[in-house]
Amino acid sequence: MAVQVENVTAVVNQVVTGLLVPMQDRPPPPGQLPEFGNAAPAGLAIVLLLLLATVFLIRNMSKRITRLPESFDGEDTATGGSDPAGTATDRGEPGPARS
Repeated sequence: MAVQVENVTAVVNQVVTGLLVPMQDRPPPPGQLPEFGNAAPAGLAIVLLLLLATVFLIRNMSKRITRLPESFDGEDTATGGSDPAGTATDRGEPGPARS
């Protein structure tokens, strides 16, 4: 019985060693820093592209915001009260027919 326990223990040790050894960090190639091979350059490029896209989006949105009127209240009464789309149903005017 003791022989079987030793065999099982040996097999378990081999399996654990086979799983743990590949997960250990390997030393860097000669002449390279430890960060060699990491995704640092690709990550930097992605961050810079996202930053550039954010700058363009902010510029575009600020231009659009400056074009907006100061207030949307009373816009219909100032322009004559016409509703070209025919959607003014809250003032008792007939709206578009829905099907």
